[in-house]
Amino acid sequence: MRTGPLVRRGANVSRAGQPAPPVSRLLPRALVKQHFQVTGLPLPPIVPRVEIRSGCRLPINLRSFLAEQLGCRSEADDETILGFAARADQPTLNKLARAIRRYSTARAREAWAECRVPVAKIAQARQQKLPVVLCLRCVRLDVGGDASREHQGSGCVPITLTRAEALESTDHEPGPIPEQIQRLVEEFRALRAAFGLSHFDLDCYVRGDQLTLMWRPLP
Repeated sequence: MRTGPLVRRGANVSRAGQPAPPVSRLLPRALVKQHFQVTGLPLPPIVPRVEIRSGCRLPINLRSFLAEQLGCRSEADDETILGFAARADQPTLNKLARAIRRYSTARAREAWAECRVPVAKIAQARQQKLPVVLCLRCVRLDVGGDASREHQGSGCVPITLTRAEALESTDHEPGPIPEQIQRLVEEFRALRAAFGLSHFDLDCYVRGDQLTLMWRPLP
């Protein structure tokens, strides 16, 4: 299965008696209402030595939706959800296909802020021990020494996309970039929720060599 939203609006509704399309063809595409800026220090076009590829990584919001539809526990991982889908009978798959189409249509009508960045750019920044910070308020991703200080204002909502220990460690790599970013997003959501704060449904996925982060625009 490819990572990231793949379904398009206007997909044909499955009919009774026809096999449901595979789950990999039903992932939704979000409608983008805002655009991003990438600022910071220029990075040379080096070939990253870190692993930038990843396997199947469902977007967090879609994973939660599929877990609910399949009757999995809410914290189920990708493998569990895909396993449930693989073992489901035909009526369940047909029902799931219709539910995913409704989900896709609903999300496409909503406003989302989005930021895209090449995975290799984050890999290069990590190699050069440069911080990478995304600000949900500014709808901007900054790279470089001043990235953290740029978003210390009371209205900013920053998330650091490179761990301090990852920048300082030379003994091991923290794993493929997309998986690392998704873990950071999950931790950001959990921490905000623990303090009763909105996490704005911050989510991420990879398509090709591009990492996309998306969230509900801040009021």
